[in-house]
Amino acid sequence: MRKSLFLVASLALAACGRSTSDSDVSTDLPTEAPDPYDVPIGPYEVEVRFTAFGVPHIRGESEGSLGFGLGYVAAKDHICVIADQIVKTRSERARYFGPGPNDVHIDEDFGWLHLGVRRDAEQTFLDLPQSGQDRIIGYAAGYNAYLDEVGLDGLPPDCRGAAWVKPITHIDLFAYYYSLGLWGSAYNFVDLVGQAQPPSTDGQGEPVPALPPPDLAVLEPVEKLPMGSNGWAIGADESETSGGALLSNTHFPMFGERQWHEFHLTLPGELDVYGVGLVGLPLVAMGFNEHIAWTHTVSNTPRFIPYLLTLQPGRATSYEVDGEYVPMTSHTYRIEVAQSEGSVESVERTLYATRYGPIWNAPVIGWGIQAMTFRDVNARNSGMLQTFEGMGRATDLETFEAAHREHQGIPWVHTLATGREGKALYMDSAATPHISDQTWDAYQAYFDRNFFVRQFADFGVTVFDGSDTAFDWIEDERAARPGLIPHDDTPRVLRDDYVMNANDNYWLVNGREPLVGYPRIYMPTHVVPSARTRMNHHYLLGLGDDPIQGGDGQWSLDELEQAAYSMRSIGAELLLDGIVERCTGAPPITVRFGGEDIEVDLEPACDVLAAWDGQARTDSVGAHVWRELLGSGPIVPNDLIRQGPLFDVPFDPESPLDTPRDLTPAPEEGDDPIHRALALATLRVQAAGFQLVDPLGDVQVRKKGGTAHGTPGGLYGEGYIGIATWSGRAGNTTLLPIPTRGTVVNSLTGLTDEGYVITNGNSFIMAVQFDDEGPQARAVLVYSQSEDPDSPHFDDQARELDAENRMRAVLFRDEDIQADPELSVLQLSLD
Repeated sequence: MRKSLFLVASLALAACGRSTSDSDVSTDLPTEAPDPYDVPIGPYEVEVRFTAFGVPHIRGESEGSLGFGLGYVAAKDHICVIADQIVKTRSERARYFGPGPNDVHIDEDFGWLHLGVRRDAEQTFLDLPQSGQDRIIGYAAGYNAYLDEVGLDGLPPDCRGAAWVKPITHIDLFAYYYSLGLWGSAYNFVDLVGQAQPPSTDGQGEPVPALPPPDLAVLEPVEKLPMGSNGWAIGADESETSGGALLSNTHFPMFGERQWHEFHLTLPGELDVYGVGLVGLPLVAMGFNEHIAWTHTVSNTPRFIPYLLTLQPGRATSYEVDGEYVPMTSHTYRIEVAQSEGSVESVERTLYATRYGPIWNAPVIGWGIQAMTFRDVNARNSGMLQTFEGMGRATDLETFEAAHREHQGIPWVHTLATGREGKALYMDSAATPHISDQTWDAYQAYFDRNFFVRQFADFGVTVFDGSDTAFDWIEDERAARPGLIPHDDTPRVLRDDYVMNANDNYWLVNGREPLVGYPRIYMPTHVVPSARTRMNHHYLLGLGDDPIQGGDGQWSLDELEQAAYSMRSIGAELLLDGIVERCTGAPPITVRFGGEDIEVDLEPACDVLAAWDGQARTDSVGAHVWRELLGSGPIVPNDLIRQGPLFDVPFDPESPLDTPRDLTPAPEEGDDPIHRALALATLRVQAAGFQLVDPLGDVQVRKKGGTAHGTPGGLYGEGYIGIATWSGRAGNTTLLPIPTRGTVVNSLTGLTDEGYVITNGNSFIMAVQFDDEGPQARAVLVYSQSEDPDSPHFDDQARELDAENRMRAVLFRDEDIQADPELSVLQLSLD
């Protein structure tokens, strides 16, 4: 099939140029600067070959053509998500959706304007390499081509006929990419940026805050994103072949802007890369080419530093710096807000900034006698796209790392890579504030004397003194941008055996030889690792009762797939036998549940655990009983990382992968907490309407459309490497519908009367191994490729692969693509 699409180059610009609605998004472009909107569009010629499960293999003769093809197929699969996010970063949510609860849309619209993502996009787009410009311009044109082809009435139900789905520009996309860089920082409190207003004064001249500050609990998702991942890079010493091997297992939400889209890009003679990118991105973020393979895991290293300000008495918009008062800068913005009767009103707000960055309505502090600002290491991170593109073009690990060193654009993830040469590379090369030891010493003194600083620290957020330039970041000429730690000073190791990360810091990336000695901001070493980190090392070191790699210490591609879907639990491996021994033959126990005292026979649950395989596969019987035991109340999942009711031997930093360990003995008097936990687990499973003997796939499901599919995995705290959990809208900003769940029976585990409804966890799983012929790979996009219910690829991978605990072969070589029985070809062009 050949399809030609002819568009007028000015279509998108006429519909949504620099004034992205009726909103005033003053961008402060110098009058003499080139116009970033005045760019050529087309011509494009691209072939898209779709293989099984809707994977597009996009071949073009130019960067623009690649972008055009990718933008078209991305819109075909995810146009509602992309449009939803563009409306957000255009600051148009209040225009189309009204003020929102507690005016949140208004606050967020102003917040995005003040963070300046669109201003930065306009001012820096023409600084990108021409290839990057062309790719983004082409992507926007491809998106617009699809929208023009199907029209608003041809869109998926989530956005069908919606006025907010409009043609887009390359500047819209670039502004959105800037926003993605802020996921580890301001993205999580943009509304607090948009609502920050100076106080008024009372009759005695004392400041009266314009609005109350939020609770500190809003910081919980900021320093620790509600996402995670496992990444393995295996060197030749432990690979079955002479080349390296890689396992990528990302844990992201299954809806909204944090979804992956799978594709293959080929620019003959220049680029041939396969993998996934976040929906809306024009490049592969994780994947492989002929030479190397790589993955990422979320890093919890701080990406922003708040500064507590000492304000000038009687003048709340001036603040002290080294004994002198400095005026804040201000900017007045205007947005449009839809009213309930259908009219649209204009709203203005003046927002303020300091030498560090924007003022925000900070938790507890607000804006009264004090205020708080922050510096964001990923503000205006224009190197992000260039770093990812450089990885996709790398010919070996040296050129791969060179992209990190030159651009330092990785925003908030660890990186693990391997390749034909058989080395395994780990880096926490993400942009990180460069803080001197002297500043850290000054922070300790500040911490000791300031109550608010200690409160923020309890939530993992470091607050500096904004009145003292001793707290400024170091500017090192080796860094790609001022204030960053230079790449060569970031945590890094190259090995022949393996490296692994599961979202802890750099310390235990290898179980045989921990790393030490990096700057303090990378978080402490010699602290207890997560249960998931321990489980990953159990796999890689061949520990436990059932080592996967055949006992030979050499990983094959089959074994990598088996590891990804075996879903073993570190808790079960360390504790299950002892718990079964404790409950076997135990008498009934009376526990308080639902306001009543209920006698519970422990034998049925104990028998289920005795027969359980210790895994969280869809066919595993007993995994839900184990989860309810761990989340019973007498026991909580965090007990898997500390001495307490589960472990008798505490954590030992000299033996971090072997402690804590050994089941805590039963008390000499009173109820056994294990018995109480098992009784409560029994009652909760029954209260939810399930049987103790149900397989996990009957209890734990992903909903897509009107269908629920069984899915494997467990909670973050349970010690599985595969994750399946409910996150609601946490970690997402989408206004699109999300799956719902029934009445919650146990908030600690997410058990409801519909079972465990999963919205977060295993997302894209990929195994790659390099042999004499190059890369061999398998993968599964757990929630499937498309969000359009009418697409055959709406839930095919969820139904046929993930629910069956398996992956599929990745088609990378031309002959394999051409031989696929489900191959279809689409020719696209724009003159």
